[in-house]
Amino acid sequence: MEVAERALRRMTNRSGPGYAVGTWGASAAVAGSVLGLCAATGSAWPAAALPVAGGALAAMPLGVAVTVVGAVPLAAAAAAVALTALARGDLESAAGIGAVALLGLVAGALVVVQRRRAAAELEAALQLADAVSVVDETTGCYNANGLDLLARHVLGSARRTSGAMHASLVQLGDLEPVSELGGPQAVAEVVGGVADALRGSTRGADIVGRWADDLFVVLGPGTGTTPAELERRLRVRLLGTPDAPLVRWACSLTVGSGILEPWDSGGLAELVSRAEQDLALRRALRAPSAAEPVRPQPVPRSEDSPGPVA
Repeated sequence: MEVAERALRRMTNRSGPGYAVGTWGASAAVAGSVLGLCAATGSAWPAAALPVAGGALAAMPLGVAVTVVGAVPLAAAAAAVALTALARGDLESAAGIGAVALLGLVAGALVVVQRRRAAAELEAALQLADAVSVVDETTGCYNANGLDLLARHVLGSARRTSGAMHASLVQLGDLEPVSELGGPQAVAEVVGGVADALRGSTRGADIVGRWADDLFVVLGPGTGTTPAELERRLRVRLLGTPDAPLVRWACSLTVGSGILEPWDSGGLAELVSRAEQDLALRRALRAPSAAEPVRPQPVPRSEDSPGPVA
């Protein structure tokens, strides 16, 4: 996967101003050398190397705009030699250079079309690989596809033994400030730290997966660990050292859980839905409530204060 992505980047990302300037300079140097050779020999045939250089340029993994910019000096030099040959009456040389230039143009166009087609096929293959992948690349945990496949096995095994199946949802909050301050690398550090803490805080029979960008799922047989206990274990691991993720980056952590009893219908979607309801309830209980109006407190009267006027 990583090799394919690097190949795709090499085929599509070489289109910056630096590449354009460098390619144009190299093409201009080749064109100047050929023109000098033509002038030194008095013949137009050395210019036949220009279309060959253009075909080689088209075969290089460069952006289309960079390829066009680099082809300009070569095409200009070939046209200049051909026009000079025509002016001298050397029709044979001019026709030969024109034919070679036409062949070079066709070959270059075919190479460009083939390269773009290969890039499109590679990108489609990468998208297909992402669609069928079962592992989250950032954390190394199972993704939604992997969780769905494994949940069927765990649920089937639990129902055969008349047992329950649980799911715990762990949600990370306040990731937007982390992204703004530290960028994607900081978010990946926090997410990866939570994944490692989950793997170290759960049972061996439990399955840890990443359900969404800020949401993890722990699946397993039985009723599982209570949300309060799982959250306590996670905080111990995530706040235990000075360089721990939640020490460096202040993020909130909320845990909710759901259970499918042996007689309950449904699969992973139903189980996660129950855990989401519990998670939403716990999140709402932690949210600051609206400020209530301050009610005036009655002031006790002292014996010296005058009573009400009758």
